[in-house]
Amino acid sequence: MKILTESRAFYPSVGGLEMMAEGLSTTWQKRGHNVRVITATPLHEQKELEALDVIRQPSTSEWIQQLRWADVFFQNGVSLRSLGYPLIMRCPIVYRHPNLLTSNKDGFDLPNQLKRWATHLGYNIASCQAVANTILGPAEIVPNTFRPIFDREGKSDSERQGLLFVGRLVHGKGIDIALDALYQLHQKGKCYSLTICGGGKDRELFKKRTAMLGLAEDVTFVGWTDSKELSQKYAHASAVLVPSRYEAFGIVALEAIACGCPVVASNVGGLPESVGECGILVESENPAALAEGIEKALNPAVRSQLRDAMPAHIARHRINRVADAYLEVIERYVEEVS
Repeated sequence: MKILTESRAFYPSVGGLEMMAEGLSTTWQKRGHNVRVITATPLHEQKELEALDVIRQPSTSEWIQQLRWADVFFQNGVSLRSLGYPLIMRCPIVYRHPNLLTSNKDGFDLPNQLKRWATHLGYNIASCQAVANTILGPAEIVPNTFRPIFDREGKSDSERQGLLFVGRLVHGKGIDIALDALYQLHQKGKCYSLTICGGGKDRELFKKRTAMLGLAEDVTFVGWTDSKELSQKYAHASAVLVPSRYEAFGIVALEAIACGCPVVASNVGGLPESVGECGILVESENPAALAEGIEKALNPAVRSQLRDAMPAHIARHRINRVADAYLEVIERYVEEVS
């Protein structure tokens, strides 16, 4: 089968969207399919990927040429800018939905409504049930994968120390909730440390809150961390905190579990599916509940149960299994519409 994958964000850019596009396309190619990737992301001075045929910043004529070649158009996240091309060329469309098709704007959000309407024009694959619930067209669920660098044996509890947060330093990720929970634990004489990996517009606000709570000696802001170093931090942390106010899926939770690290996460969005039985889910925006969840996750008996669930959970999310599940959906849909 000839698959044209569009991912507006792609290598050398780094992120979950880029990771999924490259991982899926490369695996499909290994399965014997002919895959091309089309993207708006420039290469700059980086070396092009050898495993894939990549068309960057295509012209209209290049779009038409590639869609004439393709058996199916796989769009990695709905993009209204390019959606007209496969419609005009009558190429079957399969969308991958990594995010909720909801709007944070007040009033009528025309672009979001058009994206929701567009889901009727093809078949849809959602990363979790929370995302599927926002799709108007026909849809089924295939979970996200994670970067292979995180697929490693974790350290024993005797080699693990401290709590870890990984993500953008913005209000929605709930870092203030984590700091308040840590403060409550310190008030009880349980002085855990917290390492915060990531950058964002609210970094200074969170550093000020850390100082205000008297936690400056126990909270470390390390900034952006590359995947190799991050895998080490996952492997050595006692627990990873994901206190998000909202989350479409929660790839951080999956990365942590792949490194053998239990997770304490908000019970919102796709996090229940990302965490599975490998962590503790707590009420969102509730520091007391998060503090209680942390204590539970650090209990040796509970940790043993969480660890027992990890191998099967990670097996369901490895790229080969995820890519094959996507292929099954794509092949079935193409056969139905041909």
